[in-house]
Amino acid sequence: MGYTIEIITKFALIFSSIMIEAIPFILIGAMLSAFMQTFLTEEILEKAMPKNPLVGSLAAGLIGLIFPICECAAVPITRGLIKKGVPMNIAVTYMLAAPIINPLVILSTYYAFNGNAKVVGLRVLLGFVISVATGLIMLVLQKNNDFIKDDFLCNSNMCTCGCNTYGIRKSKLNLMINHGIKELYDIGKYFIIGAALAALFQVFVPKEKFLLLGTNPILGVVIMLLFAFFVSLCSEADAFVASAFLGSFSFGAVMGFLLLGPMVDLKNTLMLFSTYKKTFVFKLIFVVFSLCFIASCFIW
Repeated sequence: MGYTIEIITKFALIFSSIMIEAIPFILIGAMLSAFMQTFLTEEILEKAMPKNPLVGSLAAGLIGLIFPICECAAVPITRGLIKKGVPMNIAVTYMLAAPIINPLVILSTYYAFNGNAKVVGLRVLLGFVISVATGLIMLVLQKNNDFIKDDFLCNSNMCTCGCNTYGIRKSKLNLMINHGIKELYDIGKYFIIGAALAALFQVFVPKEKFLLLGTNPILGVVIMLLFAFFVSLCSEADAFVASAFLGSFSFGAVMGFLLLGPMVDLKNTLMLFSTYKKTFVFKLIFVVFSLCFIASCFIW
């Protein structure tokens, strides 16, 4: 009985500490996402992005600092940009970079890792490099422009950004509130699962085995990449879960978690398959996984 109480207490402490630290950023992230999705149009993004493939890729990797968007909205917005004539590599770069390189994510990462500038700097730098590289690689791998599904429809079953209500006559404020509620529900749902899993790992997995897995430079990276993919956390709060693994997994493995999750996860993959053709999605996921794996293995 005493052992059970000790386990429950330890789990509650770890879980609640992760949640309490992240709640302010989750709320701000939901509100910011709601505002941007309501007032940021594809036309604004199209005008802001240079048409030159190389210059455009570099600009798209940083434009999230000005136009941050939620990960859910990134997929349909990117599709709209491509259909409007924005080069595919520029749109893909923006889709991958915006959830990482935006002010709120940078601030939450800094706070989650107790002001560790190295973590923040590497996340931003590597996120930028991987996003730009992926866009350019996809430009080479995708020989033609026939990769967008013609029957794509944005609906509430696959998107939580509230875009299914845009055809209804509502005020901008109502649309923003609607989007904010949906985004908060989506962020909170996945984050609670991620925080609970992180706490369970800390409680039930023996420290020795945890350290054995974590210190293996290859196995640790693979585990954290897969964890990032399947747990599908929002980028505004994933750093709080990642910091819980810093003492058990290698720094490179934790960084892999921070890099891959905002770019490709289970939730976004479903959105990608609903928007783009399978061959394009498989190529994109393979490139992102490969670059994140390589980058993480070289970080100590």
